[in-house]
Amino acid sequence: MRTFSNRYHFDGATPSGSTPWTTLADAVTAAEKAIYLPFATPGARITAAYGYAAGSEVPVFSKTYTLDGTLSATGKTPATGDSAALIRYSTSSRSSKNHPIYLFNYYHTPGSNAPSSQPDNLHSGQITAYNTYAAAWIAGFSDGTNTHHRCGPDGDLATGYLTQTLITHRDLPRG
Repeated sequence: MRTFSNRYHFDGATPSGSTPWTTLADAVTAAEKAIYLPFATPGARITAAYGYAAGSEVPVFSKTYTLDGTLSATGKTPATGDSAALIRYSTSSRSSKNHPIYLFNYYHTPGSNAPSSQPDNLHSGQITAYNTYAAAWIAGFSDGTNTHHRCGPDGDLATGYLTQTLITHRDLPRG
């Protein structure tokens, strides 16, 4: 079994204690598990969430989970090892060279349309699930006091999203 992680930057104040962090982590993981095939398919299992204060690499919050993916596996074939689905978030920000700034998240264990004639395509049901999840980040997740929206490490707020229809990969270290 391979362990993958996702990192999310969000706007607003850092949750003020264990209860707000738990509320936020529970909301995010409840939404995220809906994009994954069940662990036995093989799919994914969410095992932990960590929270960091802005600018720190030392976690101020952690919680252990055992949440299996809940996406229906009907008609999907699990993609190979390092395959991933990609959601690209747009922002209204521009680089110093006037290029648009995008935010990216890769999600491993995607389902494909195999054995159809398009085995490199992400299954349409999973695309719908990814779109729902991305829209939830745009709308924001609550910590019980504040609603947090997806943004980049420099505060570039996500304004839209695109789920890539082709399965891709993310270069990972061998191990």
